[in-house]
Amino acid sequence: MTGPGAGGAHHDGGTAADGTTGGDRGVGAAGPGAGPPLPPERLGWLYALVLASLISVGISAGGLYFVADRSLSRPWAAAVDACTRAHPVAAEQSAARDRCLAGQFGRRGVVMLAGAGIALGAAAALVLVLPLADRHRLRRRLTVPGAQERFGDLCDRNGLVGRRRPRLVVAAPPVRQAYTTGGVLGRPTVVLPAAVAVAHADPARFDPVVAHELAHVLARDVAWASAVRALIWLPVPAVLAAGLLEVALFGPNVTYLTALGRATVVAVLTALLAAGLLRRREREADRYAAGAGHAERLVALLRAGTAGGPTRRRRLLARHPDPATRAAALGRPADPPGGLTHGLAVGAVAMLATGAADALARDLFLTAQAAVGPPVAVCVGAVLLSLGLLPALVRRAAAGAGGWWRPVLGAAIGFAVTAFIATALPVPGSSGVSARPDVSVALLVAALGGPLAASVAGLCVLLARLVVARRPGSVGWRSATYLVAAAAGVALLWPLPAVASVPTDGHAARNWLVFALPRSGWPLLALLVPVLVGLLLRGAGEGHRRPPRRWDRGVVAAVLTAVLIGAGAAVWRTELFPPGTLAEAGRQAQQRWLLCALTGWAVLVVLAVGRRAGVGRALTAGWAAGAAAALLQYAHALLTGRADGLDTAEAHLLAPLAWLGYLVAFTLPFLVSRPTVPGPAPSAPAGVRGPVAAVAVLAALLAVAVLGPGIPGAYAPLPVAEPARLSAPSTAPVVPPVPDETPGPTRSAPGRPDPGRPLTHPQARRAAGAVRAVLPPGWRVPPDRAEGGGSRIDPSACRPLAEDSYLDRLGGVERVRERARFATVPGPTATASAELVVEIRSHAEPVPASVLAEAESARRACPRFTARGSGGPAVRFTVDAQPPPALGEQSWRVDYRLSAGSGRARITGRSAFVIVRAGHNLVTVYASAVSEPLDERLLGAAVEVAVAGLGG
Repeated sequence: MTGPGAGGAHHDGGTAADGTTGGDRGVGAAGPGAGPPLPPERLGWLYALVLASLISVGISAGGLYFVADRSLSRPWAAAVDACTRAHPVAAEQSAARDRCLAGQFGRRGVVMLAGAGIALGAAAALVLVLPLADRHRLRRRLTVPGAQERFGDLCDRNGLVGRRRPRLVVAAPPVRQAYTTGGVLGRPTVVLPAAVAVAHADPARFDPVVAHELAHVLARDVAWASAVRALIWLPVPAVLAAGLLEVALFGPNVTYLTALGRATVVAVLTALLAAGLLRRREREADRYAAGAGHAERLVALLRAGTAGGPTRRRRLLARHPDPATRAAALGRPADPPGGLTHGLAVGAVAMLATGAADALARDLFLTAQAAVGPPVAVCVGAVLLSLGLLPALVRRAAAGAGGWWRPVLGAAIGFAVTAFIATALPVPGSSGVSARPDVSVALLVAALGGPLAASVAGLCVLLARLVVARRPGSVGWRSATYLVAAAAGVALLWPLPAVASVPTDGHAARNWLVFALPRSGWPLLALLVPVLVGLLLRGAGEGHRRPPRRWDRGVVAAVLTAVLIGAGAAVWRTELFPPGTLAEAGRQAQQRWLLCALTGWAVLVVLAVGRRAGVGRALTAGWAAGAAAALLQYAHALLTGRADGLDTAEAHLLAPLAWLGYLVAFTLPFLVSRPTVPGPAPSAPAGVRGPVAAVAVLAALLAVAVLGPGIPGAYAPLPVAEPARLSAPSTAPVVPPVPDETPGPTRSAPGRPDPGRPLTHPQARRAAGAVRAVLPPGWRVPPDRAEGGGSRIDPSACRPLAEDSYLDRLGGVERVRERARFATVPGPTATASAELVVEIRSHAEPVPASVLAEAESARRACPRFTARGSGGPAVRFTVDAQPPPALGEQSWRVDYRLSAGSGRARITGRSAFVIVRAGHNLVTVYASAVSEPLDERLLGAAVEVAVAGLGG
């Protein structure tokens, strides 16, 4: 509410003290005796969209907090790196990798679920707390007896009696706006400022204001509106607060900014949707007040409060339209429900909720994501899309409005744009593993999602027009229409998650569409549509008796002609050119299935476009033609021995019906947008030549195109299992048994060189490189780097241990020194890493035992130390000792537990340094692991192999 005196008072639908109210639905000026006005439009669909958006905000905020809290995200990222390294398979969603990641992804799913719970809890708290806050503000009340009597009279006129009757409270200054408040339980309360209450004797001042507020009571959404009015300002701050920890500690980074961008989009959309809901609610209240005979008075009050309109930015989040806009809107015809804006909102929210549900389900059920994730996501999107559109489209059809392209186009644009944003800004870990935006993939997903959403919207338009025309006023038929629309929406949106997951692999996408999609069973839900349409067409229109059953000869002849041409061409092609190989048989089978689907599509297009029948009857005829063609070609396959068993029945029957369903769905948006009344044409021509000839020509052209040159890229080769191969030798590290006895002097095996002899450069290099044979998958040979230096060690007594200076005195007699460095392949998140460095040193004289004794003395003298490099963070080391391997003449080992940072940003790791002395030679192996456990098996195997290489 804006206007003079429209201060900061909280209200859910208000009029200022000067009578300013809200509305933009055009209602003609009705006199007092014009009869009761139409009740306010129920806005349940908008509340459902706001609720779905709020849950999406909670899920996005939970995911953002998980990324920002390093105590949660760092173990997750380390697990992603380690599991990807341990299971480097081509198929990213391998079962072994999913089992490895299930714990960490499930933890993230719980955090996201908690975010959704907190969002719902906040909404519930607002429903309970805000009425109490309003009651506290109304402690100072005035008594105006005349106002109470007039208010009661207006309540009686509007049918508000008993428990539905609201209470009236006259608020003392500084309250300057009328508003309605109330909780879930109890009666609502209408609050009038004193300036309005004392004008109860003036119907031009008092009655329009009260009628506006009573409209909110009649809508029965006072408590929910109380919660929504506060949600306008909560989503965006909640999302920003979820990431403050990340920015405060580390500053912005790509992963955080990606998650923040996605969450902010959801939050902004929720805020805009909530504000739009409240403005729509005010417009409905104004429409009701104008219909009650207060149109002229309402316009006069609005024009009196037009000073100082809001800016455009504030207008987007305003809970009330400005008075000038409302005054102008009351003089225009009412906009029919279910327009372009409605479609945009429904499409955007449906796609956002689909993405949020998919991310949540995949995290919580990672090992079963293929069976749980797509059904949950698709069902959420289909229910929101179909049930968000259909009730408004039913009201649009009942009002006799046209322009059906508006909701179809709006749903397609909203769904496609939001699909692009959701794919370009994925939840980290949901697309692949890390957040790597790909604009080309996002464009492809949007190009697929837009037509699918338009198909659902077109189906809803068809069902809405049919149920209003053929079964008006029937609650049962309307409920059945809602259920069928939701089920068909699931069937239509089912390909979206699967195809979107492999958008760059055309071969995999074709295989899924040809073989997996029909056998999944979900597309068969679309069969409910022709069944429901056929039943609806049996009914009579409003005010008419049911007509006698008779068949339109032209429609029947067109169906039979199409079936004979389509199925006959498929059978003729198989008999004339029988397949000689399995690949040819698979290609011919796919040609037959596609031709059967195109047969039904040809009947639909000819009958609907040629206006021989309405879209509804054309749809049932098309389905009948496609099903008959599929049955005929399957019967031929059975008779000729080319089909046996359940698998062949599924292939020959389910694939044509599934493909026909999507062909019909993609065509419906164009058909229903034409000004054609669904159902039988009122004056169909008696002749049959026109539709039969058109169907024959189109079916023949399609048969030639499919069976002749074919459609490029439309066929997928049969999936053939790869021939059995000899099992490759395992590359897993084999850890030799470690002897239990104390190492003694190194003795060479018979026929092998002495490992303690002085080595040449090639021999030392070969011994160091032998470690490569025991490296597990996921390791590589990175570019070698110079040894670090220049770090300040505190305390200085630990410098000999930290810098291995006990080995320095051997440098003067060192003959050979070879070094081999290995490291893990950088993971998707580059968080966890491991390193292995092997050095072989050979000296002119035998290595004295005092070297390892000096090393042990250095270890005992230093329990912990800190290393500070130039410009880097301080790394804290805690010194530990583990038993050395029983190898060579003498061995020694020191372990370190390292950490950097503090609190939630703390990074931890382990490292070990092993020295083995064998005659003239010294083997050193350094192993480290950051954000993952130290691989003791690999360390032991590396030392064993390096020592064994001395005698090679």
